[in-house]
Amino acid sequence: MKNFYQISELIKLWIEKILGTLSALLMIGVTLFALAEIFRRYILGVVFEWGQDAVIYATMCSVAFFICVTQIKRGHLVMSAVLQLLSAYKFFRLIGFAKIFVSTTVCIFCASLTYTAISTIQYSIKISELSESLFFYMWPFHTCLAIGLGLMSLVAFLQIIEDIHSYIKGDHFTEKVELSTDV
Repeated sequence: MKNFYQISELIKLWIEKILGTLSALLMIGVTLFALAEIFRRYILGVVFEWGQDAVIYATMCSVAFFICVTQIKRGHLVMSAVLQLLSAYKFFRLIGFAKIFVSTTVCIFCASLTYTAISTIQYSIKISELSESLFFYMWPFHTCLAIGLGLMSLVAFLQIIEDIHSYIKGDHFTEKVELSTDV
């Protein structure tokens, strides 16, 4: 199990490092571009016809990449009030079970979206689907979304194994309730 945890942490580290950095750089770039577009529109009176699509496209790609990073930190669907209430009433087994249930649900949901994204990407390429401004192909956006969701499913799968192992060891009795768990 020690080897699994090492591999799991290494995978999560690389995902966080690569996609977290890529997402941050993309968001900074799109923000600067949006500010430049505001300046061009209201000061110079000209715009790129594709500028609005570029901002939306890049922002959504950035978010798609970052969702698996938030899953690594268990930052999705946070309901800390419920966790604190369950912890206060000493429902530790329920909290441990809920972590397993949520990780499983996230894994299955994201895996199914990734699976269906493959046919969406193929269809988008086949019909040469374009953005609203007719400047950008949509398949790269669909691919970014599929990558983000696929990696989120992978991370959730690793967390299922970690959560089950933790539950079997009885860690749920001794662990403090994390306010940023994904239950």
